[in-house]
Amino acid sequence: MDFSSEVVTLEKNGGVGTIWLDRPDKYNALNEAFWLAIPKALSALEADEDIRVVLVAGRGKHFCVGIDLVQSGMGTHQRPAGESEAVANLRQLEGTTRFQDAMSSLAKCPLPVIAVIHGHCLGAGIDMVTACDIRIASADSNFSVRETRIGLVADVGTLQRLPKILNAGHVAELAYSAKDIDAARAEKIGLVNDVYDTAEAAYDAGMALATQIAANPPMAVRGTKFMLQQSETLTTEQSLLMNGMFTMMTSLRSNDLQESMLAFAEKRAPKYTGT
Repeated sequence: MDFSSEVVTLEKNGGVGTIWLDRPDKYNALNEAFWLAIPKALSALEADEDIRVVLVAGRGKHFCVGIDLVQSGMGTHQRPAGESEAVANLRQLEGTTRFQDAMSSLAKCPLPVIAVIHGHCLGAGIDMVTACDIRIASADSNFSVRETRIGLVADVGTLQRLPKILNAGHVAELAYSAKDIDAARAEKIGLVNDVYDTAEAAYDAGMALATQIAANPPMAVRGTKFMLQQSETLTTEQSLLMNGMFTMMTSLRSNDLQESMLAFAEKRAPKYTGT
C-alpha cells in the first residue's frame, strides 16, 4: 500500500485493513497531520483489491482524546497583521471544512468501517466513531461530547451523525451536558455494539467481526452499504425502487453470486473475487 504518515499507520491482515491512530504520546490528539492522513489512508485501503473491511483503532493508552487544542492554537484568535476579520473567518472555515471532510471520508468509504475503542473517546473522537458503521469498545472506555464543556459547538460531525445512532433524548443529554459516560452506559444506549473486558479483547472481537464480513461476497457487502447510505436521504418508496434496480444491475449479474451457488452445490468454501 502506497501510504506513509507520522501519525497514522496501516496494517493488513487478510481482507482486513487497520488504520492505527499512532500518536500515543499525545493520546492520539488529532492535529493537522491526522486530518490530512485519514482520507489518504482510506484511499490506500480502498485501492487494495484484497481489502474488504476497515478497522480504526488507537495505539497507546487511549483511542482519541479529541482535537489537539495546543497545536491548533484554539482560543488565541490571533490573525496576521493587516488581515481582515472576514478573511480570518474564511480561513477558519476552510480549516473546519478540512476537518469535516476527514471524518466524512470514513462515512463515505465504500467498505464497512469498524471502530475499536479503548480508554478515552472524547470530542473529535466521537466525531470519528460516529462516522464509522460499527463501534466496539473495551470496558475501560469512556465517551464525551466534550466540546460543550470548553465553550464550543461540536462542528465536525457529531451533531449530524449522533442523532442517526441514538434517540433524541440521549443525544441532547450528551451534547448539552458534555458529561462522561462509561462503556456500560454507551452499550445500553446503543452508542457501541458490544463491550469487552480489555482493549486486546475488543480488538480481537473487531478483527473477528471484520473477518466474518470480509468472507462474504464483496459486491454484496459494498452494495448493502451503498443502499444503507442512499436510504438516509430517500423515502421508503424511492429507496425500494433504487434497491431493486441496483440489485438487478449488480449482484444478480455478479460472478460472486454464481460462485456462491456453485460452491453450495459442490459443498465447498466459495472463492469470491468481488466481480
